[in-house]
Amino acid sequence: MTNRQQNLSLICNRFCRDIGTRFVVIRCMELKNKTILVVDDEPDIREILVFNLEQEGYRCLQASCGQEALCMAKDEHVDLVLLDIMMPNMSGLEVAEVWQKEENSPALIFLTALGEEEDVLRGFELGADDYIHKPFSLKQVLARVAAVIRRHSSVDVTTEPSGKSIVYEDLVLYDSMKTATLFGNLISLTRMEYELLVFMLQHPGKIYSRAEILRYVWPNDGLVLERTVDVTVNMLRKKIGTYREHLKAKTGYGYYWEK
Repeated sequence: MTNRQQNLSLICNRFCRDIGTRFVVIRCMELKNKTILVVDDEPDIREILVFNLEQEGYRCLQASCGQEALCMAKDEHVDLVLLDIMMPNMSGLEVAEVWQKEENSPALIFLTALGEEEDVLRGFELGADDYIHKPFSLKQVLARVAAVIRRHSSVDVTTEPSGKSIVYEDLVLYDSMKTATLFGNLISLTRMEYELLVFMLQHPGKIYSRAEILRYVWPNDGLVLERTVDVTVNMLRKKIGTYREHLKAKTGYGYYWEK
């Protein structure tokens, strides 16, 4: 084992102890071997993102347009794509539409300029895991990338009790790693789907309007619209199996989790 692998192993062990008696063991070394495709028509932005991601240990690829990204994803295994929405010839949304039709498509984070609310909404409909505003904070980018990769990575879950988990029958949410399992199998949830599910499970039986959900769940997300709530609910229902029947809508009032 190399020195770098030993260091990562030590970090992983310390991290697991800090979580508590129920913990999620993330394969730390696997996370750092993930491949990220950065797609943006501005070379300076690509270079900045690639440099900082590589400093974190990720393997990075670059594409300057949508067509190049699609070709590269066919030839290379890609775990996550940082995808600019506003690009000439083929937009990021058009790229996402192609990937949506394919099995085992990569995780997706959109890069978006302020004022593109409708594009962000469409992005969530196409299965985007997250979005990042331009101009962005590199610290935020690295944190969002790590969170999405964790949610899409294989996990081993122990069954010891912990206050860090939310359990509803066979649906379990692990707060420390922002992941969820259904009948013991990992569910691939986006950040917004996970946060909405946590909120609903924490407040069963109470109806919340779209405006209230925005205020309580995403108070600082300027691009999240009331219609985004509907899109997120619909996407979440598709992923939680028979428990979708518990996520109810009351016409004219809002949404609630039926006990």
